[in-house]
Amino acid sequence: MSPPVAFMRLLRDSIAEHAASRGLTVDFAHAADGAGERQIAQVRQFIAAKVDALLVVPVDAAAGTTITRLAQEADIPLIYMNNGPREDWVAGRVALVLPNDLVAGRLQMRKLAQMLNGTGRVAILSGHPAHAGAALRTRGVKEVIAEFPGLRLVAERAADWDRAKARICVADWLTRNIAIDAIAANNDEMALGAAEALEAAGIPTGRILIGGVDATADGIAAMQRKRLAVTIYQDAAMQARRAIEDALASIWREPVQQYDWVPFELVTDRMSTTHFAR
Repeated sequence: MSPPVAFMRLLRDSIAEHAASRGLTVDFAHAADGAGERQIAQVRQFIAAKVDALLVVPVDAAAGTTITRLAQEADIPLIYMNNGPREDWVAGRVALVLPNDLVAGRLQMRKLAQMLNGTGRVAILSGHPAHAGAALRTRGVKEVIAEFPGLRLVAERAADWDRAKARICVADWLTRNIAIDAIAANNDEMALGAAEALEAAGIPTGRILIGGVDATADGIAAMQRKRLAVTIYQDAAMQARRAIEDALASIWREPVQQYDWVPFELVTDRMSTTHFAR
């Protein structure tokens, strides 16, 4: 999986916790987004070590075909988590535990559109181009923008899920005097980077609405301080639990549904965030 930062840390910790509750041993390997060859090498190493199942958060869409083939050839259950190939069917013991990232983008932008009364200038901070979820979240945002004649996309840039990169990006937009009413970020880390850039520029909190995705602890805290207007809850514990249970069922050669969808949930500052801050 990707290095354990922000949501990926929640996911990693949830995997370890649920595995321990089931008496399982889990070995982790990390590769940066886009480092497909490194992840393929890690999969080969795990197969050579004769693991019972593989849980993979793909870091590069192009590497997915090879990873799937390696698992099929070794007849080892493969569970894609959080991100994965969008295919009608995959042969072998392969399952996908995924959130519907298109829905996340739609939920986020629809709430921002409501808060803007359907009129305003929107900028998008997208995740790493190698992650299918970034493209889908961005697509969902753009679909909603297209539904409102009063909304206009004025800027868009990939900040690779990174808070510092997002801060630099938004600071650049402000320096170039790009008028923005809302920023739709593909994750909370980039949303927080946007908030930091606005604060550094002396722009009052709430003048430019900011949306994130993941409902991380930092994201929820920022929302409680009115720095974020909306985020989308992504349940790391549910993803981990379903992935491990699907892996066990596959090991035992029991039926497993190919796509095991995990829902997103809208969070705003008008809602109780106690549930999401656990």
